[in-house]
Amino acid sequence: MIRFWISFVGVLLTCVLSVPLSMADNKGKNNKNDAAQEKKDDQKIKNEKEDVKQAQDKLKEDQKDLQDAQKVLAEAENKEKAARQKLDETRKRIESKHEKTAGVDQTLADQEVAKKAYDEAAAPVLKTLKAKPEYQAAAKKVAEAEARLKSVRADESLSADAKRKEIALASKDKLATSELEQIALEGDPSAKSARAKLADAQDRVNQLRAKLRNLIDDDPEIKSSLQAMRAAADASEIAGQKMQRIRDKIAADAAKLAREQQQVKQAEAGDKANDNKNKNNKKPNNKGKK
Repeated sequence: MIRFWISFVGVLLTCVLSVPLSMADNKGKNNKNDAAQEKKDDQKIKNEKEDVKQAQDKLKEDQKDLQDAQKVLAEAENKEKAARQKLDETRKRIESKHEKTAGVDQTLADQEVAKKAYDEAAAPVLKTLKAKPEYQAAAKKVAEAEARLKSVRADESLSADAKRKEIALASKDKLATSELEQIALEGDPSAKSARAKLADAQDRVNQLRAKLRNLIDDDPEIKSSLQAMRAAADASEIAGQKMQRIRDKIAADAAKLAREQQQVKQAEAGDKANDNKNKNNKKPNNKGKK
């Protein structure tokens, strides 16, 4: 009997002692897991903050590049403006030089005399024409055509094809008086002769201007100034394109920085959630106690 009680007491002590040991083991394991999670969370937050710092540095670097690019563009645009001004000044000076030697002033004066003679010959012919009922009817037709053109262009209900046809018809009617004037002037010998002389004078002016354009375009100073202006314009375009590329990079940098900052917030929120969970797990369970 004594042996029985000794055995019973031994088993009971073993059970009683094993419970605290098991609880201690579990508590130690939980503390170890909590510490590992805390370390993991801290490292994640640190990594995310480093990414934010890198994104901020990249944004600042590109913003500095943008400031430099803006200065380069401003300088290039100023050089282009100066080159264009120099080209204009050089062209005017060269034009003036060639015009004096080519006799442009006399040719233009001859054209003006021919035009005055033609106007004087045409005036009585047109005066007689405009007094005729036929011309007055044509003038009315022109006025109606102008009103119709305005109405058709404003009419959004018309299809493109219909509008095109109406505009063509109205435009033709607008020439009614001009056609009568041309017929009358062609039929008058004095006006016709004066018109031919004016046409000859205008041709001489046009031929002389074409000759001057060739002389001016072939002038060494003009070629040099034109080349400098084109080079300056190319430099401005290149500088503008570079600045736009940097602006695009800054937009991408800002978007990346926003993402990295959001990831930091998420990491900190996750760390806080884990801390709260660990605190709740450490609270004693008082359920059933009074």
